[in-house]
Amino acid sequence: MIQNRTDWLRLANIAALVITLFMNGISNSDWFPQTVGDLGESYGIFFLPAGYVFGIWGVIYSGLLAYVIFQAREEKKADSVARRIGGWFIISCVGNVAWLLLFLYSQLWLSTVAMLVILGSLLVIYTRLNIGLNKDATWGERLAVHVPFSIYLGWISVATVANFSTALFDSGSITAFAGIDSATWAAIMMGVAAVLAFGMLALRRDLAYALVIVWATVGINARPFDTDLYSAVASLDASLVNSVAIGVAAIVGVAVLARAASLLIGNRTDNMTPVSSGAPA
Repeated sequence: MIQNRTDWLRLANIAALVITLFMNGISNSDWFPQTVGDLGESYGIFFLPAGYVFGIWGVIYSGLLAYVIFQAREEKKADSVARRIGGWFIISCVGNVAWLLLFLYSQLWLSTVAMLVILGSLLVIYTRLNIGLNKDATWGERLAVHVPFSIYLGWISVATVANFSTALFDSGSITAFAGIDSATWAAIMMGVAAVLAFGMLALRRDLAYALVIVWATVGINARPFDTDLYSAVASLDASLVNSVAIGVAAIVGVAVLARAASLLIGNRTDNMTPVSSGAPA
């Protein structure tokens, strides 16, 4: 029985995800003039991973399913996950559906705004859950809630840059923007992604976020730039993009391994530390 605001919120979260999954499902049907994949592959931008990389959406949506199940089954308490997140998950779903519709109808600048809505709502969720720093979170919450939102935020961080680049391309800024050629811009943005990954590792111990950056940059390196799709930018230095992409992937990947090792050693040390009896003298 629905008894309070939290119950309504939990149901709304489930409904929001169901609608989002439904819309993404039918986006590959004849209901729309083109699919997201077809449209994405029609723009020769450098900051675009190979097609297989977008399979991460399956991981993201599986994680979000785990989240809505977890929040639906969680005990009714003042600091429950649903109450801490509030309506921000619903906002992220609205942004997701809006982005999908706008992108499918080639409203690329408006779709970038929708992408920023998703990014902003995920940042709020991330900070409200205190992901990476919340020592009181159970392993169930970390696996079903924290990790999915870390992966989602990591991917949307990358996707926002890709969406902005696509909008610029569509507006005529094919080979350069603000006096900087598009290959150099892609290299700069991958550098920014690396900085974000290092920041998340250092400040939040967030391995999942950083691994998404590795996944995306490996995918950028894997994309062939010698096809007809990239004929308009054939004069630019695609090798710079490839080199920076694999370099960022390697450096961030090593940082992830180092951080994981330090966390593992730290946990073992904590478990081996004897507990004082605290007996009075």
